[in-house]
Amino acid sequence: MNQILKLGKKCLRFPKNYETNITTKNTTNKIPRAKSLPLIGTKIDLIKGGLGTRLHEFIDLRHQELGNIFMENFGTTDLLFVSDAELIRKLFINLEGKYPGHILPDPWLLYEKLYGQKRGLLFMDGEEWWQNRRIMNKLLLKDNANSWIQDSVTKTITIFIEHWKERSKHGIVINDVASELYNLSTKVIIQVLIGNTDPPQGKHYDELLTMFTESVKKIFETTTKLYGIPVNWCHRFNLKVWQDFKECVDLSLLLGNKLLKEILAVKNSSGLIKKLGDEKMDEITMSRIIIDFIIAAGDTTAYTSLWIFYLLSQNRNEITEIRSKKHTYIPFVIKEAMRLYPVAPFLTRILPEDSVVGEYSVKKGTPIIASIYTSGRNEQYFSKPEEFLPYRWDRSDERKGKLKNHIPFASLPFALGARSCVGRKIAMAQLTELIWQVVDNFDFRCMNGPSIKPITSQALIPNKNIELSLKVRNA
Repeated sequence: MNQILKLGKKCLRFPKNYETNITTKNTTNKIPRAKSLPLIGTKIDLIKGGLGTRLHEFIDLRHQELGNIFMENFGTTDLLFVSDAELIRKLFINLEGKYPGHILPDPWLLYEKLYGQKRGLLFMDGEEWWQNRRIMNKLLLKDNANSWIQDSVTKTITIFIEHWKERSKHGIVINDVASELYNLSTKVIIQVLIGNTDPPQGKHYDELLTMFTESVKKIFETTTKLYGIPVNWCHRFNLKVWQDFKECVDLSLLLGNKLLKEILAVKNSSGLIKKLGDEKMDEITMSRIIIDFIIAAGDTTAYTSLWIFYLLSQNRNEITEIRSKKHTYIPFVIKEAMRLYPVAPFLTRILPEDSVVGEYSVKKGTPIIASIYTSGRNEQYFSKPEEFLPYRWDRSDERKGKLKNHIPFASLPFALGARSCVGRKIAMAQLTELIWQVVDNFDFRCMNGPSIKPITSQALIPNKNIELSLKVRNA
């Protein structure tokens, strides 16, 4: 057989991966896996490791123990974890299929099943997902999207910064920066939705917005508490942990719909809502997508902003770099922060067909988890991986030459492929503008920096409120 393949390759010039695709590989039962118990799998290990809040550390240790590809069972499902950068890229570019399937938290799926709440792009699959995703790609990811997105972002952040300047003339300490940044991220998305028109005004609207953002934050917190627990049992016995989760989702959807009504009432909208209407998207689908878009807004940008301010406080020389090089240096700061603290420490796909992953033949329907937290801190891919060195991303920086290892696709905070983050241009515009305006206008310091550690709460977030000391520069 091997002789035939060699001859065939010479005569017919087969694709490079042809032999890999047809030769016999190790089956999944050969993949390294941790010892597990019947029915509960390795949940006891997970509980010992801090349940869901330290999942990124738990899986990182598994990779150190078992290698860059291993199988883990948290009960009834085998999950294939991968931290090899090339395999992760192959997963997104070659293996995910036309309609990439991904894993959603069990509580979210059960809620949708029980209460019939049809949701946005995140919950869509197959042709429905693809048709709507194509529209969103056209509006949010094409080159001409930059200008109208940037206008909305700059307008919202400038107002936010003015409020901070008014409060901090003589110096203040903001005790819960996360909530303020979460609120800001929601306002940015709303401005993107309505365009150059002013958003709704008044105390009622401000209170609605604050209640909404707080309820969304609690969805992620209560979801994490359900991690590793049979969610069907929690629902059947109406345990408090399920009640708390359900109440948060109920409230978020209720407030989200009220918020949507306020937004739709805005006259002369020129933003994403109008553009979706111009694409003939029906009102029900549009509402589903918009509400989920607003719900998802806070996570990526709010917590990435928070991690960036934390890292800049711990590495004050980088603040000087930003003030000197301005906007040109900020993308490197963002990339480096996302490498160290990816908001999504795990990216997921479900294999659409039998495939070869590394040395193993893997069956159709197998859930694959890309361990982005682990790959981003692997010394094989990034020299000095635990250090915050934004210049490693700058090809023109002479210091980069001293860093032997740099594999950019080992850090994929927005994923790759057809189901990569559809809001990444909005996120990058917001992060860039916010970092510049804060660094340019304020002297700031994280007051409780040494005690901050990352935890998993669906997103990778700080384990406690970050306290930020803030004072207007030259005031």
